Amino acid sequence: MRLPGAILSGVAVAVASALPLARFGHGLNGGHGSVAWVALILGIIAAFFAWRIIPEVKEFRPISIWEWMMIAIFACASARAFFWLIYTDGDELKVLSPNNLGDLSLHLAFIHWLAATRHWWPASPILVGDPLRYPPGSDLFNSLLLVAGVPVIQGLLWCGLAGAALTGIALWRWGRGIALAALLFNGGFAGYALLQGKDPDAVSEWKNLFLTLFVTQRGFLFALPAGLLLLSAWREENFETRDHGKARTILPLPVQALLLGVMPLFSVHTALFLGVTMVVVALFHPQGRSRFIRLASFAWPPMAFFGWLVTSGAGGHSAVHALGWQPGWMSDGAAGFWFWNFGISLPLAGMLCLVLLPWEKLLNPRSSVVRFVNEIFPKANSPEARAFVWPAALIFASCLLIRFAPWPWDNTKLMLWSWVVIIPYLWSILMQNRSVESRVIVFLLLFGSGAATLEAGLDGRHGYEIIKRSTLDATASMLRHVPREAVIACAPEYNQAVLMLGHPVVCGYEGNLWSHGLDYKDRLAALNSIMMGDPGWRQRAHAIHASWMLWSEPEAARWPASRLPWAHETAPSLHRLY
Repeated sequence: MRLPGAILSGVAVAVASALPLARFGHGLNGGHGSVAWVALILGIIAAFFAWRIIPEVKEFRPISIWEWMMIAIFACASARAFFWLIYTDGDELKVLSPNNLGDLSLHLAFIHWLAATRHWWPASPILVGDPLRYPPGSDLFNSLLLVAGVPVIQGLLWCGLAGAALTGIALWRWGRGIALAALLFNGGFAGYALLQGKDPDAVSEWKNLFLTLFVTQRGFLFALPAGLLLLSAWREENFETRDHGKARTILPLPVQALLLGVMPLFSVHTALFLGVTMVVVALFHPQGRSRFIRLASFAWPPMAFFGWLVTSGAGGHSAVHALGWQPGWMSDGAAGFWFWNFGISLPLAGMLCLVLLPWEKLLNPRSSVVRFVNEIFPKANSPEARAFVWPAALIFASCLLIRFAPWPWDNTKLMLWSWVVIIPYLWSILMQNRSVESRVIVFLLLFGSGAATLEAGLDGRHGYEIIKRSTLDATASMLRHVPREAVIACAPEYNQAVLMLGHPVVCGYEGNLWSHGLDYKDRLAALNSIMMGDPGWRQRAHAIHASWMLWSEPEAARWPASRLPWAHETAPSLHRLY
């Protein structure tokens, strides 16, 4: 708890303090980078004080052979995923995972933009006229490092490895080896499609969480370890052995309030999950309610403010309504959907919730049903398990009925938490007292498919080009005299060099705009009209504050019939700015 708590506290303070410092200092680069340095120094000071006040709590339970295997696999998978998060291959800049093609390009754009912009709360670099509507915490921290002199790719690598190490420690604290396996190997039976030479992603939506969320969604590098430390603290402080009749202190209240308060800057979904969980835990543990009330009084106001800020509080055009009724999640009535996606995990989770019902209160304590449950599942009468499993199960069930984002697949950002929270109790209550053979069979059924997809996703034969380094260098040279906050009209591609270098554009990649819930159709139509050279295109460009236009190969391919005066000029290079 001590080391990860201190590091996460330092990151939280650096990011939170950067917001007012950048606002009054005219950007992170204000004062020749002094704003970023002050934020980082404040983070280091906070980490030092957190280290001093967090007690050292040691665990003496021995580590089994299979748990050492999980630790080794998690370490190897993390090293493979983040050392090759983004790398060069000749003139090509590549990523290991196809899931990262659009995501990492967007994060590069945000990091460069946050490091350069002078106006805070910043405008969105991917949609002209809109404020930034995205939890910027992880990218903002990388922007601080960039301004302080750390190259962006090196900063991504450092933060990825550090986040993976912190997550591994926090997972171990929460559920030891089974929690590590839950993140690494989730999945139903879709992984067995590899035996037929098929892509598992083509037959599943509940994809490998390590590859599709942890590696790609950079907010989880902070949110997962911080959230798991909070959950572990709530469990150990409220349900485990007390010292001389007093509640144990695992994480001091200031540290808990800090981590919880800044959570929306990194992951709104995690903040929502933790808020619901702390309410339910307080209901199940009356003796700890006063502590939760104090925590809520300190943490919930900044949580609400930051949540408002990263969604709609900064103003701008109306966002697309995210919430919606969508029973069946992404199944579309497909008969094999639940089998391929979840396998035996949903039936086991349902059985766990059933076993955890207070049968001794619902029925006669001497009834055969109560005796059967207590005999078969001796740990079933557990207030701790009920306090954590039931809210997690409720949130998971809600995700199968309600769309929490414009793209229903984003519900997995909540479903991940339900899965990671439930799995240790599923294992300890339903499986721990079973025979070795039974446990091995269930383990293989739960995690075998996910292990196959993890191995395939980290295969060294992969490698997907984002962009050529020569294209980035040529574009950077061309833009060297363009003001950093000047809006540029260009092709809305995920690997648009202008955007990746931190220059705002009229419209970014449509997949990002849509999944972020941005109302972009009118501005995309205006961009198409401008780049086609329709009558009045100059006035239309001025109306949306686009002051520069790029014409290069992507633009020529997207608008081949353009009537712009330079659209069909022949030149040795198609990289031209007007």
